Amino acid sequence: MKTVKRCLLVILAVLAASCGGRKEAVVPGHLSAGAEQTARGTPYYERGCYARALEHFTRAQELYTAVGDRQGMAMSANNIGVVYRAIGEAGAAIPFFEDALRLYGDPGEPDRVRQALSNLAAAQADTGDLASAGKNIDAALKIENGGTPFVPALTVKGILLARLGDVKGAETVLKEALDAVGRGHPEGGAAANYAMGELLLGQSRFQEAAPYFDRALERDRKAGFYGGIADDLAALGRCRAGVRDDAAAVRSWEQSVRIYALLGMGEKVRSTMALLEEAAKRSDSDIGLTRALAERWLRGELTDSLCE
Repeated sequence: MKTVKRCLLVILAVLAASCGGRKEAVVPGHLSAGAEQTARGTPYYERGCYARALEHFTRAQELYTAVGDRQGMAMSANNIGVVYRAIGEAGAAIPFFEDALRLYGDPGEPDRVRQALSNLAAAQADTGDLASAGKNIDAALKIENGGTPFVPALTVKGILLARLGDVKGAETVLKEALDAVGRGHPEGGAAANYAMGELLLGQSRFQEAAPYFDRALERDRKAGFYGGIADDLAALGRCRAGVRDDAAAVRSWEQSVRIYALLGMGEKVRSTMALLEEAAKRSDSDIGLTRALAERWLRGELTDSLCE
């Protein structure tokens, strides 16, 4: 089962104080600057522009650390970890999630602790440390969430169970997460749908998997999350190839390759192009324009980007 590399960002809200009917923000300079860097980085992350997001989140961490702002330091550590995990560097992400957990744990912020534990468990699962991942995700799920399931933690739990070979248990937990999404708790809805799709795809249940990827795609399109959109389309391509609808697979993979190229995701461009080339041969499809785009990107000639 492929890992869902979607974690929770933490955005520090700076509230304006009201005085005489006029709202003016009275914010220390370092906090304002740190919040500004976080605000700049967040849209890049949400689009899948991870290198640009990392620049801003790292600068925010430097600003908060310089003055010992623990909440800002914890938030920035979490966000940096999220980016590292998104680009496939889970090992690099773990120390940042551990820092966030330590900093959040001192003042006792259960919501943030739950997020940090979930993110840490996901990264540990990525590196194969399933025992630590299980311990941390169980701890996250024990933290009260106002009587409602915490969808991101349930999603990680489902992925972990699948890694451990408990496919039935994984499906049960992911259904619980999706039920919560359906009851109006949308946080993590795209990731939960994607995870269920991957679980079914791993069992060659192609037709059952496709609707989950479709729902993930719908959510990611609404959010403007280009990286997620490309991943959803790539997964749909695998579903369609699995039922021998190579022409439909080509259409999905062409779209995903183009987005990956515009986001600068070289490894995903190469791996998806390999699948696309095979499907194009089988279906006698013309993928000349997409091939040319990918080749231009590989030669460093592509100047267009979704991250500018």
